[in-house]
Amino acid sequence: MTDTTDLVADGWEPILAAALLGAERAPPGLPGSLAELVTEPDSGNALLARLALHGIHHLAGLDLAPEAMEPVETRETAGPECPPAAAIRLYALLTGGHAARERLREWFDLAAAAQVRPPAWLHQALMLQAGNLPETAGAVVGHELAWLAEACGENRDGPAAEAPADWTEGRLAERRAAFLGFRARDPEGARTALEAVFRKEKADAREALVGALWTGLSPDDAPFLETCLDDRAGGVREAAQRLLPRLPRSLYASRMAVRATAALVIESKTRLLRSATHELVVTLPTESPTLARDGVTPNPWEQRGGGTRAGLLRDILARAPLHAFASHPPRRWLELALRSEWADPIVQGLFSAVAREGDPTWTTDFADLLAEAYEGKLSGIRRTNELLARWVQALDMLPAPEWEARVTELIRARKIEVVLAMLGKGPDAFSERFSAALIDWLAFVLRGSEALRRDLAKPYVIARLGERLWPGEDIAATAGALAARLPEDEGHDRLRQQVASLTETLDVRVAIRREFQQ
Repeated sequence: MTDTTDLVADGWEPILAAALLGAERAPPGLPGSLAELVTEPDSGNALLARLALHGIHHLAGLDLAPEAMEPVETRETAGPECPPAAAIRLYALLTGGHAARERLREWFDLAAAAQVRPPAWLHQALMLQAGNLPETAGAVVGHELAWLAEACGENRDGPAAEAPADWTEGRLAERRAAFLGFRARDPEGARTALEAVFRKEKADAREALVGALWTGLSPDDAPFLETCLDDRAGGVREAAQRLLPRLPRSLYASRMAVRATAALVIESKTRLLRSATHELVVTLPTESPTLARDGVTPNPWEQRGGGTRAGLLRDILARAPLHAFASHPPRRWLELALRSEWADPIVQGLFSAVAREGDPTWTTDFADLLAEAYEGKLSGIRRTNELLARWVQALDMLPAPEWEARVTELIRARKIEVVLAMLGKGPDAFSERFSAALIDWLAFVLRGSEALRRDLAKPYVIARLGERLWPGEDIAATAGALAARLPEDEGHDRLRQQVASLTETLDVRVAIRREFQQ
């Protein structure tokens, strides 16, 4: 049986009493070798000091190696603590589940911009959610969480996520991670090292490592990727086929350019006293082993757009470099393509090529021409939902300021159907100016007819605008007034729900910003 006299004498009994009764009500520690070391006047601090001493005393009795007794380095803090209201908000977001993830990212973005950090009382909650924190959390509280993890005996050997240095050893995922790091540091050296052992690797490793050449991809990689097109493993061939179209000056691109210009030819005729006329002559390709080697194979189930050969044409154009069409201006190719019998595969293929290369002239011409076509300014082209969808995609490739400028023009023209379609894409965050114009437009439509409100509710994009609108006080106030403007009669539940969601999201975002300013 344990002698309670000994427990009292070594000071453990007062500590236990403090845990049960509170530090201020517990009896002080009895005189002794450990108790004499505690000089803290505050009862709470004295309790913590006694606990620490007993912990050290316990470790000393375990006969551990000297390095196990080395104290953790002093915790360094980065910047001042955030305002109390912001800290309380962070706790609510950390315990708010998946629904609060986006706001959590926003909170850390604001904290990083303000160069403030959460207080220590939030560290436990932050540690519990460490795997779900956004990237910006690392700059705000990463150092403190790493210190805490080390103090708790976690990650003593360094960050677990750090890739191993040797890409030739370990499991496939570890090797790929190490090779990606090598590639990021030294693209040329990594590829040379891979080439030296490539044929000795298993198929899954070859596929994974070729796919990793995406990092630091350059024209110097083209000769090696070209050899991968003849690899015995289909996965390796496909990995090379995905990368080579991104090298517009490669041998692969040259073959695709030849195929594209053989399939599409613009014939021009000039008549006396008349402007030149142009006609797009299309020759559908046929399947072949060389085409299959480059990753273009027929789809026997291809029905839309003209069948399997039209599908081959689309895939060739999608992989061809845009300089293959330098013989005529982009607008001419695009306009003739829209008027062609094979409009669907040609436009799809060219669109993929433009999206891949991001050429500003082609992108702008695509957006302009599709706008004119949908607005009926180009004769012979039908106004279809597919044409609108393509226009939306073309505008989505433009830089955010240009996208906003063009959608603002559509707002001024009060083209509800088109504006709602455009809002399905576009920047993740709107500027303050565009947000003000958009919220005014919403108010205008809500004041309009029943048909306008019905059109507004149909695509269900209003609710999601709360995530993208500028979180300003005035914009949030205007949004809050929108629901009040909805007629009270039945039939507006769908729209009322969307407006309420928009308002709620904006209010929370505005409140988060306000809390950082307190």
